[in-house]
Amino acid sequence: MDKLKNIAILICLFLATASASAQFRYGFRFGASIADAKMKDAPGYSLVNKGGFEGGIAFEYQHPSSGFAADIAILYNRYNVRLKENGGEAGSFGRNYIEVPLHAKYKFWLPAVHNLAAPLIYTGPSFLMRLDDNHGRAVSTSDIQPGWDVGIGIDVVNFIQITGGYRFGLGNSVKAFSGCPDATIHSNGWNLAATLLFDF
Repeated sequence: MDKLKNIAILICLFLATASASAQFRYGFRFGASIADAKMKDAPGYSLVNKGGFEGGIAFEYQHPSSGFAADIAILYNRYNVRLKENGGEAGSFGRNYIEVPLHAKYKFWLPAVHNLAAPLIYTGPSFLMRLDDNHGRAVSTSDIQPGWDVGIGIDVVNFIQITGGYRFGLGNSVKAFSGCPDATIHSNGWNLAATLLFDF
C-alpha cells in the first residue's frame, strides 16, 4: 500500500508542476524488457539474464513552444534474471516489479516532414519496486532498486513513440547473500517500447 501511495504522490507532483498552457497527454506503454544484471564477489554463482516484458500507463508533459518534454510511467516489469549455483539449475529470486521511470526528453521536430516526426533522446531516474517475497532464498534483494535510464526514439505525429534504451542499476541491489557477504548485483537492463498517447 505504501508503494502505491508513493506512486500516486509522484504523479500528482508531476502534473502540478507544469503550466496550464502545457500539453498533457496520457497513454499506454508496452514493450520488451531484457535483463542485463551484473554480479560480482559471489564465487560459485552466476546470473542467467533473459528477456521479459513490461506494460502500463504513461503521462507526458510537452512544452508548447519547444522540443522539451517529460514523462512518468507506472509499469509492470517482468525483469527476468535468475541465480545459478555451481552449474546447477537456475532459480528465481524475484522477477516481478513495478517500475516507475521519470524521464526528461528532447524532441527534434523535422520541418522537412511538416513536423510529423521527431527523433528524441531521453534520460532520467527509474525505480524498480520488487513484488516478490525472496526471503529464505540464497539471495534476497532490496525492495526498491534505483537506476538511471538513457535512450533514443522517435515520436510520430504526436501519437506514437517508439523508444529503446538502457538502464544502469545504481548501487547494490543485494540485501543478503548466503555465504557471500561482499556480493553485489546491479539491476541493469535493456528495453524496447511503444507508447500510444492521447490528449486529455
